Amino acid sequence: MFTKHDLLSVSRYYLEDTVISNLVKFNSPQRKSPKDLLIRKPLNLAEYLPYRVFKLTRDLAFRGKVEVNDISVSMRDWRTLALLAATGPKTNKELANEIGLDSTTISRAVKHLKNVGLIDVRRSKRDRRTQLIVLTQKGADTHDALSPERKRFAEEIESCLTKKERDGLYLALDKIDTFFAEQRIEHDEWES
Repeated sequence: MFTKHDLLSVSRYYLEDTVISNLVKFNSPQRKSPKDLLIRKPLNLAEYLPYRVFKLTRDLAFRGKVEVNDISVSMRDWRTLALLAATGPKTNKELANEIGLDSTTISRAVKHLKNVGLIDVRRSKRDRRTQLIVLTQKGADTHDALSPERKRFAEEIESCLTKKERDGLYLALDKIDTFFAEQRIEHDEWES
């Protein structure tokens, strides 16, 4: 993990257009591959955007569970509450697409959140198979209780960036979002 000093150093390196690949740190030990294994074109993970974004996502994730008014809220639950609070009611499919979870995981989250009274499920009058997921007042209150801590966490992370760097980061993220929206890229499911 980077220390705050490392992150400040990284931001200075970016400003000076210096390659920072030597600053990317791996938590696991670096081991040599077997001698008979020939890797012809290894990726430089420090400059491979999907890997870097994955690592950041993992580091930024709300981990574990939090108790709010005797309700256990997991990362999956928080993502669902935050999305519904920010964008309004969604179908299961819309939740799965926006949060990046499979439909089975979303179904379990919806079932749990409904059982504890944080959301309500409404059926479409035209198609009874389609459900609309909406926050209840208890769900909104739970979201509002967690939201300030999540905002502080984001501000703490952003504090290592200057305003110019923050603006640049959000501009870059917007461009990547637009790229995916325009390309309508389908993400593969990989078998093991």
